[in-house]
Amino acid sequence: MAEKSLKTLVDQLRAEVAQLPASDQSARDRLNALIADLEAQLATPDAQGHDTLIRNVQDSIRHMEVEHPRATGVLNHIMMTLGNMGI
Repeated sequence: MAEKSLKTLVDQLRAEVAQLPASDQSARDRLNALIADLEAQLATPDAQGHDTLIRNVQDSIRHMEVEHPRATGVLNHIMMTLGNMGI
C-alpha cells in the first residue's frame, strides 16, 4: 500500500518539476536526481541506501521550501510515506 502511495507521490513530484520555470534549472536537476533515487528504491529496495535517500529528500525540502512550496508539500508527503514503509 505504501509503495503504491510512493509511486503516486513520485508522479506528482514529476508533474511539479515539469511546471518549474526553465530558468530554475538547478531545482529541476535536484528534483530529477531525487526522482531517480526514489524510483531506484522502488525497483530494488536496498536498506543500505535508506539513510542517503532520506537525507536527499530532507535536503531537497530545505532547498525548495521558500520558492517552490507545492513541490515541498509533495516532498513532505514522500517523507511520511517513506517513514510508513520503514525507510
